[in-house]
Amino acid sequence: VFGLDNLEHELAIKNRMAFVFDENHYYEELSIRDMARIVAPFYRHWEPQTFEKCLKDFDLNPKQKIKQLSKGMKMKYSLAIALSHGAELLIMDEPTAGLDPMARSELLDILATLIQDERNSVFFSTHITPDLDKIADYVTFINQGEIVLSAPKDDILEKYGVIKGSCDLLDEESKRLFVGIKTNKFGFEGLVRDKEKALRRFRGLALLEKPSLEDIMLYTVRGEHHG
Repeated sequence: VFGLDNLEHELAIKNRMAFVFDENHYYEELSIRDMARIVAPFYRHWEPQTFEKCLKDFDLNPKQKIKQLSKGMKMKYSLAIALSHGAELLIMDEPTAGLDPMARSELLDILATLIQDERNSVFFSTHITPDLDKIADYVTFINQGEIVLSAPKDDILEKYGVIKGSCDLLDEESKRLFVGIKTNKFGFEGLVRDKEKALRRFRGLALLEKPSLEDIMLYTVRGEHHG
């Protein structure tokens, strides 16, 4: 990690990392500022000015008790703690799960701003694929404990395509072009890896659309489906 041996440089590595969990682990009866006073001594490079700036930027009242914070505010507070000790790698577990649309949008904007600095990296797990569409640079898709795909997001989206058309265009040979496909009485829709080959096969009689990450993941897992 950071080019260092994790056994030999464990403490140095941990001081450059921060973990933000889905559930907070702070003392609920303490205020935002009092909790920070307890946490700060554990870090070599705690920056009080950065912490105060984060509170202001995130619209957090330092006198407010932890138990009075909403889920979104607690997530912002965890981020403020992480950023105040100069963490270069931020690891987050389902950061937007359970947030209302406004809080989710605000949090994603904060993360998007954070990763504009190339010295910072954010690694997060999520089941909410639109979050990946919005801010991810690199995506790893894991299904039942196995890595299905792992590549830069733009490369993934460029590689795949969604093809739609009439079912009478399909035969056994053309079906082999699809990673996953669904059919119903109105036609078919499926995911292909080779867009150009699929278009040649259907000779302009089918429609090509750009997939979302959710399309890619669902079709990859589901395979063939009949409606």
